[in-house]
Amino acid sequence: MSVAPKIALSDDFLKSFAAIPRDRQQAVLKFVAQFRQNPRATGINYETIHGAADSNMRSVRIDQALRGIVLKPVSGDVYCLLWVDRHDDAYRWAKMHRVAIHPDLGSIQVFAVEEAAVSPADDLQVQQEAIKTSKGLFEHLKDREIRRMGVPEVALPRVRQVLTEDDLESLQQHLPDDAFEALYLYAAGDSYDKIIADREASVETVDTDDFAKALDQDASRRHFVVITDDSDLDALMAAPLERWRVFLHPSQRRLVAKEWGGSVRVLGGAGTGKTVVAMHRAAWLARKFADVPGKPILFTTFTRTLADDIRAHLASLCTPAEMERIAVTNIDQWALGLLRRFGYQHELLYDEGRRRDYWRLALTRAPAGNTFPLAFYRAEYERVILPQGCETADDYMRASRIGRGGQLGRVQRKALWPVFAEYRAQLHGANLREPEEAFRDALALLQRQKETLGVRAIVVDETQDMSAAALSLLRAAIPSGANDLFLVGDAHQRIYRHKVVLSKVGIDIRGRSRRLRVNYRTTDEIRRWAVAQLEGCDVDDLDGELDTLKGYRSLTHGAKPDDVAPKRGQSEADCLRALIHDFELDKLDLNDICLVGRTNEVVDHYQKTLSLANIPTLKLDRNTADDRQVKGVRLATMHRVKGLEFEVVIIAGHQTPEHYAELFAREEDAAVTEETLVSERCLLNVAATRAKRHLVLLR
Repeated sequence: MSVAPKIALSDDFLKSFAAIPRDRQQAVLKFVAQFRQNPRATGINYETIHGAADSNMRSVRIDQALRGIVLKPVSGDVYCLLWVDRHDDAYRWAKMHRVAIHPDLGSIQVFAVEEAAVSPADDLQVQQEAIKTSKGLFEHLKDREIRRMGVPEVALPRVRQVLTEDDLESLQQHLPDDAFEALYLYAAGDSYDKIIADREASVETVDTDDFAKALDQDASRRHFVVITDDSDLDALMAAPLERWRVFLHPSQRRLVAKEWGGSVRVLGGAGTGKTVVAMHRAAWLARKFADVPGKPILFTTFTRTLADDIRAHLASLCTPAEMERIAVTNIDQWALGLLRRFGYQHELLYDEGRRRDYWRLALTRAPAGNTFPLAFYRAEYERVILPQGCETADDYMRASRIGRGGQLGRVQRKALWPVFAEYRAQLHGANLREPEEAFRDALALLQRQKETLGVRAIVVDETQDMSAAALSLLRAAIPSGANDLFLVGDAHQRIYRHKVVLSKVGIDIRGRSRRLRVNYRTTDEIRRWAVAQLEGCDVDDLDGELDTLKGYRSLTHGAKPDDVAPKRGQSEADCLRALIHDFELDKLDLNDICLVGRTNEVVDHYQKTLSLANIPTLKLDRNTADDRQVKGVRLATMHRVKGLEFEVVIIAGHQTPEHYAELFAREEDAAVTEETLVSERCLLNVAATRAKRHLVLLR
């Protein structure tokens, strides 16, 4: 019985496919389907490419205009689709790229070369001359050490000539991604030993002609996906720009496909792929528990909109059978569903209009001579009473108010308590509960009933925004043990002020904490600006210790964030029209632009401004998803934009974090606290890091 050939797609192939006009993509889809069925079919004519940088490359005809570039090694039954383009452009790509198995890593690398071919003698001479004069960034590394970092032999002379970080960045296009990343981290201060340890480079003898084996390496799977009978090829080709779903960095893959002895915490700055890792972890767990009935995997996050986005992405990542085993929901809806199992009849309060009405009624119980505004009472309830589970006036007397600012003695607290009691009574009378109360109710019922929920593993996204009550509930929902909780988060992106110490809610992560450090979303210029907003802030690591963003890097570069304001005599509408027109000239779609404001009032103002400029918009709120079929500039608050990403982010009505901290403190009749200021800085950091290519600050 003949063995089926091994067929793979590279991420470059998907990238080039996405750039082809839509009316020509159907021909490519038809060809790939046929190629998948039988790459040896007589109808597929492999043509030699004269002058190709790699002798294993062949051209295949897709239609009259389009050509595909295929890796077809002499030995082994392997076929890799590398690129697709118009005839001349496809051939040009083949003449400028090489494909090789790295002799130390054992992985397949695709990298650009300046010329189609360079003789070994020329290579050696250039290398020897470079070594003689080398005083560059990597002068302390031996050749074998540089090679072990993923650098191809042919690129060694160029690496030896690198004197500055600018030199290194100019070399990026001529290096495989993994090699450039390793060199970049070394230049930024990482030790050679740490880089090698993180990569777990192969120590066995590597056969540089065995492409079939090389495709199984984690480093290869970062750029290649092997097509099997179970592969949803249609879904992969239908959304090629979201190829991150398939191509994981080796460090990410090791987090995903591992038997952990207990709860795991994964930290990482914005854009490092935490949510991607969490989704792949859920898919891996679904395969692991394939024989368990029901939905043994719970994937939960903080908001409903984030849960909806994750569910949609998981559906394209998983098979239908795997999706059947994963429950994806935001934390309060999951808690309510759990309560319903116990006959809980209350509803959760989401309607802000009703919430304000209940607070106004509660304020009728304020003490005589009351000088505190409604905003103060609400903030006190949400940040002191609910988190600490205060049920009585005595509980409130003992509650800590750290982070609230100002002193409240026992007499004052006792006088204020009737307002809080009345608000709670109003809710209960209407059969309503705040979500935070529901978490505590669910935990109490779960502990009392001692019922098994059938959950084998829980994946938590945006852990930094979960409250102590929510995380306590999740801890109680699953027995402690192998692969129980997988938590990803970053307190530098905390936007809901829930500061929790995992160990204090029963979650033990000792020895099982990992960090992702490479930002794959934003340019380094945007990353630097966003990180600078947090300078001087003490940020925790979700378990009571201080955290830093040391080693956090972006490997791509672009324009610096731009400060824009209407010129003298220019209206805001004209300013925005001109700004957006410039992005359209840069081949950016309106859907790729998001205007972000700190509050709903700011967003509404700019939506009207854009309407005056005759620019279509789509406002994203808690009930509106980012439907890519709807054309228009996106508008969102800084809270709502969490979890999304755009080519361009315009932070409109931009003010400093200090401005908003003081504004909200005045509304609450409270002092500006360090906690409030850090929260505003984190929020600005989140908004900025939604931008992939351009960040604009509109004054």
